Amino acid sequence: MSANITNMSKKTSTRGFETICVSDRLTSRTEHFSHVPPIHATSTFVYESAEKAMSVFQGKEEAYIYGRWHNPTFSVIEEKIALLESYGLGIETPQAVLFSSGMAAISSMFLSLGLKQGDAVLTQGNLYGTTTEMLNTILGLHGITILYENLKDLDRVGKLLKKNKSIKVIYIETPANPTLDCYDLQALSALAKQYGRLTAADNTFATPYLQQPLSHGIDFVVHSTTKFLNGHGNAIGGIVVGTDKEKMKQVWRMRKLLGGTPSPFDAFLLNNGIKTLVLRMEKHCDNAERVAEWLQAHPAVERVNYTGLPSHADHELAISQMRRFGGILSFELKGGVKAGIKLMNGVEHCVLTASLGTADTLIQHPASMTHVQVDKAQRLQFGITDGLVRLSVGIEDVEDIIADLELALAK
Repeated sequence: MSANITNMSKKTSTRGFETICVSDRLTSRTEHFSHVPPIHATSTFVYESAEKAMSVFQGKEEAYIYGRWHNPTFSVIEEKIALLESYGLGIETPQAVLFSSGMAAISSMFLSLGLKQGDAVLTQGNLYGTTTEMLNTILGLHGITILYENLKDLDRVGKLLKKNKSIKVIYIETPANPTLDCYDLQALSALAKQYGRLTAADNTFATPYLQQPLSHGIDFVVHSTTKFLNGHGNAIGGIVVGTDKEKMKQVWRMRKLLGGTPSPFDAFLLNNGIKTLVLRMEKHCDNAERVAEWLQAHPAVERVNYTGLPSHADHELAISQMRRFGGILSFELKGGVKAGIKLMNGVEHCVLTASLGTADTLIQHPASMTHVQVDKAQRLQFGITDGLVRLSVGIEDVEDIIADLELALAK
């Protein structure tokens, strides 16, 4: 274990994707012999001699130092997710840094770039609400301009990058929360590289099983591991994955300095959740496709946002860069806000809560919950309407999900 971030193996594992999810013996490290990686509930690590401690702190030897810096329980999950994000790409395994939450990961990634007053971030207007709030406050209040643009307009993006040299990074969330818009990772990455800029993509909705942004040239991949990667709604977490070792050292440095360090217990739960990632994602996708088709045919539904539907504007793009279409959809009822509220109050099986990606089906109202801090004009401009309802489709019997929605719509 290095004195900064996880020291990954030199080559992408030849193991299958599912095997990487399940296995906890990803390297030849033999300092621990338990079948299941233990929870290392310790704040510090000890040394056999003063000379050893001096050598470690000087960076001459690798060892764990302090719980805010790193922990063996983190190492297991950092390595596993790095392998999954680079699976089959034929590249050196990237670096990964685990955080206490998705927002800790996203904010630390931005802060690691050394952005200063006068710099700019180019992004979309339909981001996760707290990401928008963070950009506007943490970065915006320090003189960094946040440019909310339509990232589907590649000509516009190219002109902005050419004209505005203050733009340092393009931040992409695809599929977007909660509109399910998809953005062309390959094209945006190519434009960024053409003009010497960085790219980062939030891959939370898709997970590395459905989408691998690194394969499209993206520099940083971030996740709220709280969601599909954990899959059980019992632990908070986030991660940043990147191929540039020096840049990832700065990401780790932000974790060390700002203290966005995860709990070893939460890391343990995340590792257990990932073991069933493939099984869960296949079922999430199966169920979401069925529910989306059912909703689209329902007379009370105005529109359904799900990239698995051929009617979705980004259906072909999603096919080109995703394995399947994921477990999240959103929709609007013909009765608008009142009809949406009635539906959410009427469901008995679906759970009314703000999160997503758990084994059970969750329903929520973005405009009054996850996106309440987003400027209304911006919400409406980018499709987050007052009547939009978001559904995180679980892995239950799909007929029970549909029956619950049908009964609620009939009330």
